[in-house]
Amino acid sequence: MKRFIYLSLLLFVSLSCAKTETVSSNVKAKRYFDAWLQMTCPAAYVNGEKGWGWYLNPDKEVAGTGEPVADSAWVQVHFIARSQGGIVIDANEESVHRQIGDYFLTHYYGPVVWNKGDASALQAGLRDMLKDMRIGGKRQAFIPGWLNSTADYSSGKDYFNDTANAGIAMMYDVEIVDATNNITRWGVDSLVRYVNRHPSCPYAKSKTDVPVDKARFVRCAETSKDTTQWGFWFQRLKEPEKVKALPNDTTVYVDYVARRLDGIVFDTNIKDTARKYDFYSSSATYSPMKLKLAGNFLDIKMVSTSDGSESSLIQGFTYAVKHMQPGEWGVALFHQGMAYAQSSQAEIPAYCPLMFELRLVDAPQ
Repeated sequence: MKRFIYLSLLLFVSLSCAKTETVSSNVKAKRYFDAWLQMTCPAAYVNGEKGWGWYLNPDKEVAGTGEPVADSAWVQVHFIARSQGGIVIDANEESVHRQIGDYFLTHYYGPVVWNKGDASALQAGLRDMLKDMRIGGKRQAFIPGWLNSTADYSSGKDYFNDTANAGIAMMYDVEIVDATNNITRWGVDSLVRYVNRHPSCPYAKSKTDVPVDKARFVRCAETSKDTTQWGFWFQRLKEPEKVKALPNDTTVYVDYVARRLDGIVFDTNIKDTARKYDFYSSSATYSPMKLKLAGNFLDIKMVSTSDGSESSLIQGFTYAVKHMQPGEWGVALFHQGMAYAQSSQAEIPAYCPLMFELRLVDAPQ
């Protein structure tokens, strides 16, 4: 009995003295990431770390033949992002969204612009992964969670030590379509090419009562002097009922149809149009938009018909309305600087030029 007690005490002491391994969360994340990578893509694991600590799959590397993107602040890409479980987190490919069952007609599917010059706009791992790519290049990269961060450090070690801002590990398939250091010029140039292909609006020909030889996109003289600042075109579809100067603070009413350049209608305040393009909502209010004019188009506001409150609109919209007359119908075409700039949503990607069909109408009864 004494011997049993003695052995028990020795076991208790030995267990009490055993050290429990203390591992930080970033070390645990590293071990998990390495195990996942070895199972998912052994070739990438054997190939070793790149840059700040991401991994490249050499079997899917396609060297681009275009210009290097290292010095470009903005890159236009096709991409698919997957989690460690293989779930598609984000993608801009229509085929992918059809496959996973969340395709919507009005959503945008096509190349998108990433701002790799801004740490707050693009994760560190993606910014680092893009550095040595060229236009036309394709790459599959495995990016650990600590690099899936928008913090701004100068080394991979600093990201690894910052557990507070770490995200989840991701696998990215990326193809570089284009790159630029002047996003405004890039946007304006894309519209110049569009107007060269489509001198008149391809979606409104049947509605125009303006002579065919005059029904063309015309670049606004006021803005054409400096394309780095503005990019605005207008095509008149219907002559105004009368030409007169509208005083400041005049209230006008506008019907509109909003399109991307691919022709997809994503917004309107006209009920029949919403039904035609299959995004009618019974909870939405379809009626002419009430606007209060101002001396400067930047100061034109939308006025709520319920409480009279005022709100701002995108510049391309108010610039067009400022230069229209009662009864006039036209199409405004403008670059992203007069639209939503770097902001994005499902229907409108970042840095997206837009087309608005506008008509000044009578006040609703």
